[in-house]
Amino acid sequence: MPDNRTHRQTPTLLIATALAGLIAAPAVAEDGVLPGDTVFVTATMTPAAAYTIGNAISVLDEQYIERRQNPVVSDLLRSVPGIAVSRSGGPGQLTQVRMRGAEGNHTLVLIDGVEANELNFNGEFDYAGLMAVGVERIEVLRGAQSALHGSDALGGVINIITKSGHPGFRFEGSAEGGSFAERQLTALASGGTERVNGAVSAGYFGTGGINLSRFGAEKDGARVFTFSGKGKARVTENFRLDAVARYVTSRNDTDAQDFDFPPTATNGLIIDTLDEQKNRQFYGRVQGELSLFDDHWVHQGSVQYADTKREYISPSNDLTGNHGQRLKVAYQNTVNFRTPSFLDAEHHVTVAFQREEQDFVNRGAVPDALENQERSEPQNSYIGEYRVGFADRLFLSAGVRHDDNRMFRNATTYRLAAAWQFKEIGTRLHASHGTAVTNPGFFELFGFFPDFFLGNPDLKPEESRSVDVGVEQKFFGDRLTLDVTWFHANLQNEIVTVFDFNTFLSTVDNLVGTSTRDGIEVMLSAQLSENLSVGGSYTYTNSRQPDGAHEVRRPKHLGSFNVNYVFAGGKGNANLDVSYNGKQLDNEFVTATPESVVTLRDYVLITLAASYRITDHLEIYGRVENLVDQDYEEVFSYRSPGIGAFGGLRAKLGD
Repeated sequence: MPDNRTHRQTPTLLIATALAGLIAAPAVAEDGVLPGDTVFVTATMTPAAAYTIGNAISVLDEQYIERRQNPVVSDLLRSVPGIAVSRSGGPGQLTQVRMRGAEGNHTLVLIDGVEANELNFNGEFDYAGLMAVGVERIEVLRGAQSALHGSDALGGVINIITKSGHPGFRFEGSAEGGSFAERQLTALASGGTERVNGAVSAGYFGTGGINLSRFGAEKDGARVFTFSGKGKARVTENFRLDAVARYVTSRNDTDAQDFDFPPTATNGLIIDTLDEQKNRQFYGRVQGELSLFDDHWVHQGSVQYADTKREYISPSNDLTGNHGQRLKVAYQNTVNFRTPSFLDAEHHVTVAFQREEQDFVNRGAVPDALENQERSEPQNSYIGEYRVGFADRLFLSAGVRHDDNRMFRNATTYRLAAAWQFKEIGTRLHASHGTAVTNPGFFELFGFFPDFFLGNPDLKPEESRSVDVGVEQKFFGDRLTLDVTWFHANLQNEIVTVFDFNTFLSTVDNLVGTSTRDGIEVMLSAQLSENLSVGGSYTYTNSRQPDGAHEVRRPKHLGSFNVNYVFAGGKGNANLDVSYNGKQLDNEFVTATPESVVTLRDYVLITLAASYRITDHLEIYGRVENLVDQDYEEVFSYRSPGIGAFGGLRAKLGD
């Protein structure tokens, strides 16, 4: 049933936006759209050229990220086909990303190859503190990827790649301010030699925020500090060391749901509180690579570590929180060879072993309470992948993974992919099929909050089988590219949380039957002239539970439209970005109504950004977000920002 209580009618420009999504895509590369031999590092166990990959992939490059000016990565992801973003308020607040109708914890997030999904967030990644500072590239891989990446990659993978060092010296810095008392400072320095180089970046983002609640006037701000470092050293001609580290600390004001008893007029809705949340994340990885026989035999060994901590601060309660740690040790062996006499084939065979240790600690406000628990889970994984390309036209790949679990039944997953290009007519066919698994999170298994959330230690892992098939067609000398992909996935043992309005208690269980996700992704990009490019995407997703009910926070229709214009001999740039989010269901907890779900209205977000290079080293820039001042909610009862204007200066020095 539609909810009209807090929304203005969506502007008529919605129709134009939806149609535009059918004929354009932002400067987002889809399955090899980027010029040249774009190389992806997420889709396979070793880097592969875009046109050889059978999976549906998008990439946001450095130029696109800079032109859009968005300070948070989640806003950049809105333009990627198949991705739905749900943010509980403004920047810096809890943010979820769902891919192709899957749940938020079904997407694996990598930061420079380090698994970033939080054990203390039920295996999901919160994008609230993920700023764009220092980010060079974002790869998005859609479809089941557990065969290579394990649990949490049931719906896909998002890999955030930060800027690397280069020979010489380079410095970039920016200062920005604007609406909602927003302020941002960033700095990046990189340099070195051909043998040893590195990069470090730091950023501060703060906002006075908006009032998240529909009631009152208390504003909820957020502060995020980010530091990252990246370095590599060629120790010998055959041996290389790489290291990355990222530290994020954030603090944001939050509001809470009113669950007072007996119920009041605001029962089940978000009301003003003085609650706060503190988060801290650290991600690090060290990798060594030994290449022998002219790169025909490559050995890789790595150690990665993730440490995430959340603290919840309430005036009425003592400090509560949780802490998750993940340690992973991996070894990978790859053999590359050619068979010229057999279809001029190029082969890549990879085997790998991974050992992972997960530790989780939960602390409540009362000593010795039931929620004070410590849990751990070890896992050994064995992975294999074979890729072959025939005459630089047909490319096949197969991957398999066996996870040896202590807590769950052992799981074996696989993935098959194929790409076939017809160079003469600019056509490329691509397809993939795979299975995936997502293990229950520690909260789902053990609860930790017995007063309002009960865990279920008998939960089964979620299991999925998916397939996608697409065709990419280039026109007019590769100046226009169209890609259409159909996808389907079945999900068994879907884990759901059920809220009891009588006891105000939540329980969790596996659904009986098959949940389905079906849809189509359409992407088009065009270089209309040397200075003008347009693009856009449209995604239709039908995501249902076994009883036919639509999943919450999965809009059926998503669209984006982007125009970029370079002027003044390359000194100036103007970028118009339009994102459409169709109406969607969301949970509600209002005891006064007979429904347990509501319909959130569709909305259009328009961002206009421009920049001008004053000198060779100094640039002025600015943008207007939510240009038509949409009144909308991405999560039920959480307000979102209205129109806002922002501007700043950016300096670049060095090579």
